Amino acid sequence: MRCALRGLTRGVRLARYFVKGLWRTRRFAQLDEAVRLEQARAWLGGAAPLLGVQVRVHGLDRLSDLPPGGSLWLPNHVSWLDIPLLGGLCDGTVFLAKSEIRRWPVIGRLAKLSGTEFIERGRGSEAASEAVASGLQHGRQIVVFAEGTTTDGHMVRRFHARLLGPAVQMERPVVPIALRYFDSEGQRTTAPAFIGNEKLWPSLWRVLSSEGLEAHIDVLEPIYPKSDDTRSEIARRAHHAVAARIATPGHSDTD
Repeated sequence: MRCALRGLTRGVRLARYFVKGLWRTRRFAQLDEAVRLEQARAWLGGAAPLLGVQVRVHGLDRLSDLPPGGSLWLPNHVSWLDIPLLGGLCDGTVFLAKSEIRRWPVIGRLAKLSGTEFIERGRGSEAASEAVASGLQHGRQIVVFAEGTTTDGHMVRRFHARLLGPAVQMERPVVPIALRYFDSEGQRTTAPAFIGNEKLWPSLWRVLSSEGLEAHIDVLEPIYPKSDDTRSEIARRAHHAVAARIATPGHSDTD
């Protein structure tokens, strides 16, 4: 009963927030791009508390210490929840995301208006690579879920290297990021996991009704590609860094 009441209370608050978000998107397209990205970040960052998620970020200074210009972020992918968490970290963050996200309430519209490049299933990666290159040239922080799918958060699938080409060629920083979710007892939880053909609403309800859910975002040591590096090598190095942190038990944030 308490779990259901918690979920309903949060759901009502989130619905109000979504309505405000929808109202905001009515004039989104008329705004300057920089303002649009800033407002999208603020909206995404404000969603976590309403969902009942406490966010802990480790290594945030590594983002502020990056050289001016664009960077490529390579996080592991567990849930739809990854998107507002990562999108709320800093201005100028845009995603390469599967086309289904375009249809998600509010988040899909905000993602589209803030510059997200949606990837259709079964299509080649040339357009996506061009989008990465363009974003980097314009100083954006490009988020690529290089696993190509989600997991339950206990392991990291191989990082596909095909979208790393522009960052390697332009010698832009590649930032591995580890996402971990914990329950109220400090144990790893799969509650936010959004896997396979599951619908959005059951996954959303698990998050809304969870008690003491924590999201840990570990910004790991950036990788600076050199001219003789290959995209496969950079992908392996990023994967190794993320997988090592995912394998770390408990709340450790030791670098």
